[in-house]
Parts: sequence; C-alpha cells; structure tokens
Amino acid sequence: MESVGKFEFNRQDLIGHGAFAVVFKGRYIEKHDWEVAIKCINKKNLAKSQTLLGKEIKILKELKHDNIVALYDFQNTFWPKEVL
Repeated sequence: MESVGKFEFNRQDLIGHGAFAVVFKGRYIEKHDWEVAIKCINKKNLAKSQTLLGKEIKILKELKHDNIVALYDFQNTFWPKEVL
C-alpha cells in the first residue's frame, strides 16, 4: 500500500485512466471501510490545461451533495513515472 495524505491505495487496484490522470481504488487510513478514488494527475501532460485543473479542484471543494462525488483532500506531490 502507498499513502497520500490520509488515504492509501495499491497500484494494482486501477479503476481507470485517461489522457491526464490515473484513478486507483483507495481507502481512508483511519476507517478502512471508507472507500475512495485516488486520482493521480500527470502535471507534465496537463501543462496547457492548468486552469482547468484549478477550476475542477475549486468546484469539487465547494460541492456538497450525497449523490455527487466529493473532494476530501488533494496533495501536490511528486510521483514516480510508473504511477503516472
């Protein structure tokens, strides 16, 4: 397991991937039954769309609804190439 902030994930638990990100199934470290999605974004591929990422983070931070994905935390970290 690898950890990011208060969350942990296994690289083998891939949910999906796209042009800019890879999404892994993860969980909250303090409550193992609380499943989350960990979205790892390759900022190198996102160079021209930095403002879009900022907007996504801002909207998800403010959004609170039971039936819509919520942003619990975000980290600005360096990841090895094989994760991205």
